[in-house]
Amino acid sequence: MKADPISVGRVLSENRRFVVPIYQRTYEWSEKDQLEPLFEQIEAKAQERIKKGKADFPHYMGSLLVMPEGEADFCRVQAFDIVDGQQRLTTFHLCFAALREVARCRGFDDLHKKLKSLLLLEDDPLMTGKKAECYKLQPSAYDRSLFRDLIDMNRDEIKQSHAQYFHKNGKLIKAQATPTPLAAYWFFLTRAEAFLSVVEAESRTRFLALTDAIFQNFHFIVITLSKDDDPQVIFATLNSGGKPLSAMDLVRNDVFLRAARNGEDEEQLMSRYWKIFEDQFWKQQSTQGRMKKPLVDFFLAHALAAETGELISLTEVYAEYKQFSKSHEGQSVAEELASISRYAPVYRKLVTPETGSALSKLSRRLNAFDLSTAYPLILLIEISDTSTETKDELYAFIGSYVIRRALCGLTAKNYNIAFIEFTAHMRRHGVSVESFAAVVELRKSSEASRFPTDADLKDAVINRSQYNRFPGHRLKLIIEELELASHDRFSAVSNLRDNLSVEHIMPREWRKEWPLLSGRMAPERGGVDGR
Repeated sequence: MKADPISVGRVLSENRRFVVPIYQRTYEWSEKDQLEPLFEQIEAKAQERIKKGKADFPHYMGSLLVMPEGEADFCRVQAFDIVDGQQRLTTFHLCFAALREVARCRGFDDLHKKLKSLLLLEDDPLMTGKKAECYKLQPSAYDRSLFRDLIDMNRDEIKQSHAQYFHKNGKLIKAQATPTPLAAYWFFLTRAEAFLSVVEAESRTRFLALTDAIFQNFHFIVITLSKDDDPQVIFATLNSGGKPLSAMDLVRNDVFLRAARNGEDEEQLMSRYWKIFEDQFWKQQSTQGRMKKPLVDFFLAHALAAETGELISLTEVYAEYKQFSKSHEGQSVAEELASISRYAPVYRKLVTPETGSALSKLSRRLNAFDLSTAYPLILLIEISDTSTETKDELYAFIGSYVIRRALCGLTAKNYNIAFIEFTAHMRRHGVSVESFAAVVELRKSSEASRFPTDADLKDAVINRSQYNRFPGHRLKLIIEELELASHDRFSAVSNLRDNLSVEHIMPREWRKEWPLLSGRMAPERGGVDGR
């Protein structure tokens, strides 16, 4: 291993390619957390160069840890796997791509040509894979197609090719669904143009100050590994103090490392099983209880519970996955990923339910009562080959179980254990109404998890005050479902408006507006005569 401080310009000027290994996470730098602070540093260095002709001190961007892919070959451009630092290196590529477009638009042809040389390799007649090898950076498989568009296209072509991410006025839509590489490229494009426009007559001078600041004054500590170094160990060590790796990040590293050792096709594994988890949907932060994690980590815990019928610790999801993979050592990585990824479409429906199905109705109930502990059971039911009618019946039973217990004032503390017991029983005996009923029978004497009877429910509705016991959104759900259940095919409306509140059904201050037929006001409690 050797380490050297090297400027960004020198790193990108060399005749070599950088490859993001398949086990690495996708590009994730955001405007608020990383890009804005970085550009402020770039602007500060550029202003120094404008005022003094130089910047006094370099700015160190951290490490760039690379490992050569085999020995140098006369007929092949030397490629280096990026073990650590791919977010930083990708950011500078996107920045220079945006600056190149600014140069093109302003007619700085010489600067445009120079910037192009930092992004693309010269056409070499001995280059064996020109389509891929011409790019100095090969990002992760999920980002690759978009990244190449950002390198190959001008801004108008990008807008046309990716029109779904732009408003009609041409501005980028700033939403979670907008790919982060595109957002980063557009951020640098917009900020660079704003920097030049401050003194339009000096735009070329300001442009040179900006590019020179990045090229010369931003440095990496480039660490080149030897073939005997273990990249996984070093990667984990270097990232221990940075942005935390999610459990799924660690799983990705693990499964693709094992796949490589087994000789399995990593690209096929990525496209067939893993690519769905690189979607922005899975990266959004979610909260369950007191825990806040990327949604994909919660998915993994629920999928493992569905697959094993055992409780999974949310604080040790990666360790739980390692235990799961160890217990399936006879399987290929492809079989392992297939068993987990099949739950992904179901989980997505639970988090963002569609309308009209029994599953969406159950999801609405569970979301209102914040009961994701039922997800493993539902995942198991939905991927089973039992009939749609049986699935719908089971979903109705699960929803009824949750709402009946809530109305009867029974605790929700042990739902994780109760639903895992349902899951484990169905794994052993099959997904059926009979399996569900068997667990209900076993737990009928336990207050912590029993299924309330019709008599229990009737007593609770008549004799227990429900209004002050529930948050408004849960009470609203219950009343809405009672309303809809009372409808028949002759009802004027089949759905209620979303903006209704409980007070529309029974206002708190109703006595003034609704006097009794006798003209008297109804008493606060009791009947007309105070009874």
